[in-house]
Amino acid sequence: MLTSISSEFTSRIQALEQAVDEHTRNWRAGRFSAATEDDRFKVFKSLLGTLVPHVHMYTALHFVLLPEGAMWGADSWIDGNNTWWSAMFQRGEVFNYWDSNEDGSVITDYDWNQIKTFEDLDNTSDSSVAWTKPYLFTSAGFATHSRTIFQNGTFIGVQGGDFGLEFVGNTLQQLANTIPYRSYIYAFALDEAGDISIGSSINWTIADLYRRNNESKPTGLLTLPELAANQTFWEPIRVLYAHLLRTTKNGTLFEYLSQTTRPTTLELTLSEGVYMVQMKEISSYNLRWGIVHFVLRDDILDALTRSNKKTLGTVAGVVSAGIVITIVFSFFLATALHRITRDLVLLSDFKFKDVLQKDLDKSSGVSRPSFSRIGEL
Repeated sequence: MLTSISSEFTSRIQALEQAVDEHTRNWRAGRFSAATEDDRFKVFKSLLGTLVPHVHMYTALHFVLLPEGAMWGADSWIDGNNTWWSAMFQRGEVFNYWDSNEDGSVITDYDWNQIKTFEDLDNTSDSSVAWTKPYLFTSAGFATHSRTIFQNGTFIGVQGGDFGLEFVGNTLQQLANTIPYRSYIYAFALDEAGDISIGSSINWTIADLYRRNNESKPTGLLTLPELAANQTFWEPIRVLYAHLLRTTKNGTLFEYLSQTTRPTTLELTLSEGVYMVQMKEISSYNLRWGIVHFVLRDDILDALTRSNKKTLGTVAGVVSAGIVITIVFSFFLATALHRITRDLVLLSDFKFKDVLQKDLDKSSGVSRPSFSRIGEL
């Protein structure tokens, strides 16, 4: 089950990376231009055309021109059975891609070193690529994949795409709904300083993953230890964190999943029973995410018991049917052998008519005349 869950996430990560790479190559080859507003709008339409059929794979595609700080992009979100798209245009103010200063003021100077979401990119390399750590913008979390854009050997900006963390949570909920056992799925961005929560199979409107101020406004994403502090709602995480504290130096998934020798499955006791727990790391470039899956052991054992009973019932039915068929077959075979033996004796006495008459009368009840062709013999 964990392998299937991880594969689903890996396919989404690869889809976003492929889209960003494709559009970066378009810039490099001169198929995209940022010379005029019309040129930029054509790039936006290409981004939107890529996003629409992949709305279930990632959240947004965009490009940022530096140092001017203009951003164009296409965003999406899913509300039940409805899918929405929006265009993003920005010049010189916080909108989607930029961070504010710690005091809340807007960054208006787009110096490379001030843009936190670009901190892992190298603007001197035309092949620089990176994922951001999860970050907060307008009360929502995001993770961004980016590549540097160069044209004619000159750095002009960044091509990027986003995973909204609400999208990550929705994906986990969909996967959990396909599992026939009571289970929990959690996703974390692995970090040596503290693993950051990025999703849960519990509905995001119930499972709050954000650190909030006195006015209940999100100020950051909760770490694994902070989730564990809520002993009631996040009991699985509390029990997991206690295990990590016993088995690692700093109590992090980052360290635990780095261990070369560790059990593939843990058994952790929660209030509703013993859960079997598996963890797996997903990595790509500098991205390191961890998936944790809890499954109630009793549910698995009950399913195995029901399956075994069903299998035993099927086997017993097949065996019983086989016995009945064998008995019936043996009866008819014995009858046939008895008749053959009897007829051989009659034939040895040249009683041909008796051989025919007896079998016909007994087997079909058809009355045959006493005179027959064999009788002539």
